[in-house]
Amino acid sequence: MPSVSFPLAFAAGLLSFISPCVLPLVPVYLSYLSGNTLSGDSSPSRRQVFSHALFFVGGFTLVFVILFGLPTTILAGALQQYSEWITKLGGAILLLFGLHTMGILTIPILNVTRQVDIGAGMELGFARSALFGVTFAAGWTPCVGPLLGAVVTLAFAEPSRGVVFVFVYAMGLAAPFLVTAALLTRGVGWLRRLNRHMRAVEMASGLLMVGVGILLITGTFTALNAFFIGITPEWLTQYL
Repeated sequence: MPSVSFPLAFAAGLLSFISPCVLPLVPVYLSYLSGNTLSGDSSPSRRQVFSHALFFVGGFTLVFVILFGLPTTILAGALQQYSEWITKLGGAILLLFGLHTMGILTIPILNVTRQVDIGAGMELGFARSALFGVTFAAGWTPCVGPLLGAVVTLAFAEPSRGVVFVFVYAMGLAAPFLVTAALLTRGVGWLRRLNRHMRAVEMASGLLMVGVGILLITGTFTALNAFFIGITPEWLTQYL
């Protein structure tokens, strides 16, 4: 059945990509994956960068699904009888995350990132690119944590789809990264212009989390899902 949670999870991934702790470093990631710079006479081919980006994306997607998707699905299923209270608690935490993202309050642990040098010293190859994706997921989870937390909270509201929600989130994070890899210098130029609007991105991310948090606390999120299910054509629901 269709769920408003899927587009919300994808939107959370997109917002994670353009967050202040990820977007400015995308050219660095691409340069590291290609083993070269993205400007000058020795720029790598688009096929080379894109193929390595695919393995990078696969690396962080695997980590997110294993570390967050599977445990959330198992826990949500085991604690099904308490799902209403857990969902409300998750909504309250999500509300705090949103206020932190908007700069209204500060949660210090969410400002921490860890450098994990998995794959350092390895020769350029697809294995190193995949390990670099694992490094990204391990090192930057605290930074993207509020938005990832929103997706995990949604998973507790619909436990049977927990793994899928986290996967959709990862695809939202992966899609613009792959587009940038395919466009190379042109894509990097667009990202640099987008970087000027970081404050607007933070506010949009915070408002998304606050909104979802309020819906979960008040118990109206399921009503919103029911509304979208009601307006979805029957022929489309058969494929969802």
